[in-house]
Amino acid sequence: MKLYGTTGGGSVAPQAALTHIGADFELKMLDFKKEEHLAPEFLAINPRGQIPALVLDDGTVITESAAVLLHIVDMHADSGLIAAPGTTTRAQTYRWMAFLATNVYEGMLRYMYPEHYTTEEKHDGVVASGEQVLSRAFAILNDTLDGRPELVENFSVADIYMAMLFYWHHDLPALTAELPHLQPAVDNTLSKPGISDVFSQNGLI
Repeated sequence: MKLYGTTGGGSVAPQAALTHIGADFELKMLDFKKEEHLAPEFLAINPRGQIPALVLDDGTVITESAAVLLHIVDMHADSGLIAAPGTTTRAQTYRWMAFLATNVYEGMLRYMYPEHYTTEEKHDGVVASGEQVLSRAFAILNDTLDGRPELVENFSVADIYMAMLFYWHHDLPALTAELPHLQPAVDNTLSKPGISDVFSQNGLI
């Protein structure tokens, strides 16, 4: 397998999951400042020019971070990062993966890249809406983590995904002061083998 990513980007969680599992993969880091993600070679892999992109041994390409993560754990069923098919614990993992992708990740994009969400010259309204989405989503996560260190019954791929998004927040001191259950959960994730190393390599910690 080959994982395409960029330092500190959406490839951090897949890289951390693969490293934690001990999977055999090649990491291909793209320099966005040099617009390597817009090179014809990469656009042939992902026409949107976005990372992560996971190229499987048979040439199949998986994009979108949540989909990449879920396929990684499906390929490594013995990793313990997702429960057995058909169980309610697995269903809860799907729930939180979707929640993180459509609420937290989306809110981050609105806040960081508001120009992508409006044709107006001023982006203040988009930024404000992104911050509101993030505040509500992280509050829900905080309530869920009250009294437990993980989003579902056991440590899962959803916890790795959440940790990446947590470190993208624009004001971590304020976030952790207001929502005290997030940092302990993230610390729990970083305590798992290989994960803190990947986060450190990517400049998130």
